[in-house]
Amino acid sequence: MSQGPLMVLDSAGLWFRAFHSVPEKITGPDGAPANAVRGFCDMVAVLVEEYSPSGLVAALDRQWRPDWRVELLPSYKAHRVGDDGEEDAPASLAPQVNSIRAVLSAAGITQAWAEDAEADDVLAELSARDREVLVVTGDRDLFQLASPSTTVVYVGAGMKKRRAYTPAVVAERFDLPEAADAGVYADYAVLVGDASDGLPGVAGVGAKTAATLLREYGDLDGIVAAATDPGSGLTARQRSSVLAGADYLDAARGVVRLGGRVFELEFDGDTDGRRGPVDDGRLDELGRAIGQARAIGRLVEATATLEEA
Repeated sequence: MSQGPLMVLDSAGLWFRAFHSVPEKITGPDGAPANAVRGFCDMVAVLVEEYSPSGLVAALDRQWRPDWRVELLPSYKAHRVGDDGEEDAPASLAPQVNSIRAVLSAAGITQAWAEDAEADDVLAELSARDREVLVVTGDRDLFQLASPSTTVVYVGAGMKKRRAYTPAVVAERFDLPEAADAGVYADYAVLVGDASDGLPGVAGVGAKTAATLLREYGDLDGIVAAATDPGSGLTARQRSSVLAGADYLDAARGVVRLGGRVFELEFDGDTDGRRGPVDDGRLDELGRAIGQARAIGRLVEATATLEEA
């Protein structure tokens, strides 16, 4: 097993971010938008150049809204469902996703997924490996994966403001109890809620209160136990809010917490993220067709430093 870091990408999060941060006026020879392709390739190249991983895996959604999560919490991502039942995404992004995946394959970069799983679940499985792991994402829910061996590289505020989150950084940033890992962040996210994911949170419990309760009672179980204990230090309002949201808390923890289910990962490429064969002819073809030969070339050059499979 390689001793170097394994970099794992929240791929959908990165190409959505690329699509929205790079102007759509970036097009290919046929006039079709190529902004997501350019942005994705440039971002990954910069990250590989900065962190020098020996392995690279692009994690993919097999289901962007898994049935088992919806059964637990029907509101989960409900507002993002389009008329066709699929994710409501820009029409010009889907063809670019196909192009990005084709570039990854031709560049010998591993892609991974699992049945009934989102990329988050794949990232959790990969971060549990016995090696140093770098999780690249723009999703704060993944802060929970930070551990002695896993660092979360957060690009949600933009590439120029990217920051590496260790358990200590997560605890400091959100005023949470310090621990060997940052798993408590999942409980914080449940309490506070996230409108973008259809998580309402607990009424009357904002970020400051959530952090205070977690420092005092440790985790969601401790907070719920305190709410049912007349002798606890919860205020009447806090007690009422937690008890009123008990059903939500029980369901949402199963949605937000990662690692509770075991998924069998499938790979297109090397399971350790080592670089596979590079199809130069296919890359040249894609570069011409998409009009992004420079960005694709930069990605290929950056990932040439990966260990070979």
